[in-house]
Amino acid sequence: MRKITLLLACFIGSVGLMNAQSSFTGGGSTQEPAVTIESLLTRLQTIGDVSGNINDYFTQKEQRMINVHFNGVQNIAPVVVTQSNSQTIDLTTSIACASPTSFRNNNLFRAFDLAGDFGIMNGLDVSAVEFALGTVTTPTGFPITANIYSATPGAFPGGTLTLQGTAVYNATNADSATIVTLPLTASIPAGEAMVMELVLVDDGTDTNFMRFGCNNDGQTGPSYIQAADCGAATPTDFAALGLTQGLVWNVLGDDEPGGGGGPAMAFGVNNTAASLVSWDPTAAPVLTTLGVSPAVGFENAGSIDPNDEGTAWVLDNGGAFYSVDLASGVYTSEGTIAAPGAETWSGAEFDASGTLYAISVAINASSSLATIDITNATSTVVGPTGMLGAISLLIDSNGDGYSADIVDDNLYFIDLATGAATPLGSLGFNANFGQGACFGNGTAYLSAYNSDAGQSQWRELDLTTGSSTLIGLFNGGSDQVAWSSVIGGTAGVAENSLKDFAFYPNPATDVISLKSANSIDSVAIFNLLGQQVISTTIGATTSDINIAGLTTGTYIMKVTVNGQTGTYKVLKN
Repeated sequence: MRKITLLLACFIGSVGLMNAQSSFTGGGSTQEPAVTIESLLTRLQTIGDVSGNINDYFTQKEQRMINVHFNGVQNIAPVVVTQSNSQTIDLTTSIACASPTSFRNNNLFRAFDLAGDFGIMNGLDVSAVEFALGTVTTPTGFPITANIYSATPGAFPGGTLTLQGTAVYNATNADSATIVTLPLTASIPAGEAMVMELVLVDDGTDTNFMRFGCNNDGQTGPSYIQAADCGAATPTDFAALGLTQGLVWNVLGDDEPGGGGGPAMAFGVNNTAASLVSWDPTAAPVLTTLGVSPAVGFENAGSIDPNDEGTAWVLDNGGAFYSVDLASGVYTSEGTIAAPGAETWSGAEFDASGTLYAISVAINASSSLATIDITNATSTVVGPTGMLGAISLLIDSNGDGYSADIVDDNLYFIDLATGAATPLGSLGFNANFGQGACFGNGTAYLSAYNSDAGQSQWRELDLTTGSSTLIGLFNGGSDQVAWSSVIGGTAGVAENSLKDFAFYPNPATDVISLKSANSIDSVAIFNLLGQQVISTTIGATTSDINIAGLTTGTYIMKVTVNGQTGTYKVLKN
C-alpha cells in the first residue's frame, strides 16, 4: 500500500492525492472565466422591473450565487444540514485522488449526527444535496453519483450504511469553481444519523479530470476520502492525512417529515421546471411535482375553481388558456384569450361566486382588470387599474381585490367593479419578475421573487398595511413559483405540538414568554443550519426566554415538558 502524498507537477503519470497547489496541464481545454458576484449584481441592477421569468436572465447557478450572497447558506432551504463554516471555494485547497490528467476512483463522505449536533429529532426528508467542485476538465462530461445513507449515530466510518436515496449529476467544464445543487429524495428515520457520499469512477479514458471544492475556513465535522489508488482503502479523515481543508457540502431538506399537519394545500406553477406543484402553505414550502406544464409562454396567472376544487384555470402571458386537473397534473387546452392592447396576463383569481377575474399589465405603461368566461374562453374588460406594474391578483373572503406592483413595490386595493386601484402600503421587499398572489386558509399569500435577496419566496400579506412576512423559500429560493392558489381548512397546528403549552409573542423581538400546565423541563433554540443557539433548563410552568441577541430570522424551538418534546417555528424580528 502506497503512502498518500501530494502530487508534484514533475511526477507526470503518477497518482496521488491532489491539492491545487500542484500545477496542472490538462487536455488542452480552455476554462471560461468564473462568473463573479459583482458582475451578477450589476446585471440585476440594470435589468430593472420586469414581469418575466428570472431564468431568462440568470442561470440556476447564478441565481444561487445571488441567493447566498444576500442571505448566507442558512436561508436557502427549510433546513440546511452542513458542516462547512463557509461556502467559499478555494481552488488552492481542492482535492482528489488523481494523476495530472485524470481522476482515479474516489469516494468522499461526511457523516451528520442529526439529533446530537443539529437538534433534528424527527428524522429528515432530504430534497437535494449541494457540493462544491474545483477545477473540471472534460470533453464530454462525466457522472458524479450522490448517495444518502442512514446510519447509527457516531458509528461512521464504521457501522452499517443503509441506502435511502441516490442521484447522479453529469459534470461539465462549466461546473468548475461552482456549487452544484442536485435534487435527491431520501428519508432519514428519527434517531438515525445521515451519511452523504459522492462517488467518482475512473472510466480509463485519461480525459476526465476533477477536484472537489474545499476551503480552509473550518468545519464542524470531519471530511473523509476513500481512494484505493492513493492508499486509502477505507474512509479516512482528511486530518489523518495531514490535510487541513474541508469539503464544502450541504444537505437540503425538511425536519418535519409529512408536512405541517393541517388540511390546507397550496398549488401553483414552478416556472423554473415548467411543472405543476403543491406544498403546505403554512410552513416553509417543500414542493411536490404533480405534472408538466405545456405552456409555451410564462404561466403567470391561475386560480382554483371554488365550484370544482379539483380544477385550476390558468393563462400564460401569450394568452394560452388551460384547465388543469390537480389530481393528475394534466393540462387541457381551452383556447386563447388575448389580453387588452399591449398588455399580458399577470394574475388571476376566482371570487367566492365562481367568477374568474384576471389582471394584465404592460410594465411602466398600463394595466387592466377583466373577467374571464371559462366556458367560452373569452374576456371582458372591467376597466384600467392605473397601476404600472400589476403582477398578481387575489380576492379575499369579503370579495375585495388586491394586487402587488413590481414597479413601486406596493400592495393595491382593486375595485372589482371598476378596476381602479388604491395604494395600501409597501410590500417590504424589492419585488421583480413574475409574482403570484392568492387568498385561502384564512390568509393572504404571495408567491414572490425578492430581487434584493436573490430569492423566490412564499410570503404572508397584511391586507390592511400592504406589508408582507416571509414564510419560507421555494427550493432554497431557486425555483420561481408564479401563480399560486390555496384550498382547504384553517391554519394548522404542528403535528408534534405539546398539549397545554403556549408561547407568545410570535414574531418576537426581545423575549418569548412560555406557559404550560405542567412543568417545563428545558428549551433549546436552533437556527436553520441546525446549530443550537440557546439552551436552558426551566423547571417551572412559566418562563421568559431572552432572544434579543439573536439575528433576525426563523428559528426552531424545541420544548420538553414531562419528557415529551414539541417543536415550534419562532420568528425573530
